Amino acid sequence: MGMAQWMRVLDAVSSLAQVTGRIRRGAGTDLEATTGAGGPLEARLAGVVVAALKEAFDRDRARTDLEREQVDAERRRAEQALRAELRRQAAERAVGHLRLIAAMAIAAWMLSAALAVWLPGMRAGVPRSLLGAGWACAFGALGCAFAGWQGISAWSAADGSGESQSAAASTAPWLLLVALALTGAALLVAL
Repeated sequence: MGMAQWMRVLDAVSSLAQVTGRIRRGAGTDLEATTGAGGPLEARLAGVVVAALKEAFDRDRARTDLEREQVDAERRRAEQALRAELRRQAAERAVGHLRLIAAMAIAAWMLSAALAVWLPGMRAGVPRSLLGAGWACAFGALGCAFAGWQGISAWSAADGSGESQSAAASTAPWLLLVALALTGAALLVAL
């Protein structure tokens, strides 16, 4: 019960006590002191009412504290679920990024291998060494993508307190860019 309801109960009990006191004393004794015959009974009744109200307020306070603790626990669970969902989404984005890098590294290697076979100028020393360096960087990007993929999978399975992206995952796009540049330079030199 709320505080206002308890105050109404207390007001009703005190009004009831006053009415019973007036009935017992009669109409002419309203001005007498309350130390008459009804005084101890009213004091005991007031003590019982006060004790009952105190017990009710204690129960209400305990229930309110329990409800507050339950709301706090629910809020903590919701925050933890939100953090887990955000961690999962970040891991999905990073893994998608690494998949794209791996696919591009394989495609660049395959395309440059096909062009190296068809272009006669690719057999010379400079284009061949540029192409070899480009392939090495493409394979390095592919390896870094796989290593980063594994690191991100481990991060998303853990509590997520550490770094979300490993050094391998950060290095993979740069290695792919260097591989594409070296392969393109080899093809241009071969022409």
